[in-house]
Amino acid sequence: MIEKSFKRKFILRFTGIVLTGMGVIAMLLYITIPSSETRHYADAIISFIKADDALSGVIRAALIVESIVISGVVVLVAVLASHKIAGPVYSLQRVINELVTSRKACEHKFRPITFRSYDQLQNTARTFNTMINGLNEHFRAISDAYEEFERARKEIDNTPESAARLKEKADNLGKAIERFRV
Repeated sequence: MIEKSFKRKFILRFTGIVLTGMGVIAMLLYITIPSSETRHYADAIISFIKADDALSGVIRAALIVESIVISGVVVLVAVLASHKIAGPVYSLQRVINELVTSRKACEHKFRPITFRSYDQLQNTARTFNTMINGLNEHFRAISDAYEEFERARKEIDNTPESAARLKEKADNLGKAIERFRV
């Protein structure tokens, strides 16, 4: 139901966010780690101790910042993605409720559903619109056949020709109703 291109874009965006966060941490580490030239073993030990002290604070700060940024971005992406799905579902529910509760069936005036171009479920909308067009055509055929039947009924004059004409119109109405059955 959800298009593969949407899934692919979502995964790429999420991966980009994570990689950007990792890059920011690596840059912070590179900037804050003290660099020194060591010539003796004791200098190397002192350099490691200084780096350990510096890294502890930097790593904690970087993890906190990355957690906050990634959490915020994930929430934002999730909200935007859910709107691409929830919006069309809401539109479908609205139109289905209109179909069920409306008197438009008698007037065969159902309007097709439209989604924003970037919404998911575009195929569902096309299928739904095909169904609505079919309903409109069936209702129009039934309405036309009923109007012809009513005209023939009003023109009946107890002759075999008018009775045959009324029977023909009743048969046409029955055929129109029969085509409507699912």
